[in-house]
Amino acid sequence: MLNKLQKWATGRNVIILVLLDVIFMIGVMPYMQMLMALVMNQHAQPIDLSIPTWTPAQGFALIESYGDAGRKLYRTIELTADVIYPLVYGFAFALLITFLARKVAPSNKWMPYLAFLPLIAMLFDYAENLCIVSLLCTYPQKLMLIARLGGVFTLFKWVFAFAGMGVSLIGLILWALKGLGKR
Repeated sequence: MLNKLQKWATGRNVIILVLLDVIFMIGVMPYMQMLMALVMNQHAQPIDLSIPTWTPAQGFALIESYGDAGRKLYRTIELTADVIYPLVYGFAFALLITFLARKVAPSNKWMPYLAFLPLIAMLFDYAENLCIVSLLCTYPQKLMLIARLGGVFTLFKWVFAFAGMGVSLIGLILWALKGLGKR
């Protein structure tokens, strides 16, 4: 997998995926949240945006507050846009980290492995989504184990996502400093 990331981590691919990530982050996902708010006639707090995590009680309260139409819409969002978005951000940050590792420390053997941080976040995001969809589909039944697992997956999603963003930011700073040092 590391070899494929190295092959795919071209400047062009990084720019395309980062732009797609930005489109999702500031366009698609906020639009989905706005749709939820319209359907529910209230501010929509998606469970998966709970930072750093959520408890089963919080998850069940949110699910109940959505109403039937809100639960149906949220399930649709989880099974469409939120299937694509983790793939986009996971690979955007993985390729960015791989690209930056090559630019900042080409001889460092372990640095490229940091590219797995956002991919691990992506996997936890999918696990979290599976739990949330299960809870939405089985409402009003309260599946405690699924809710607990969902909260754990949310926590780990954010830990690995923020770690990947942090590594990316540090890499961008180091690359900029390296470029300034050549002047």
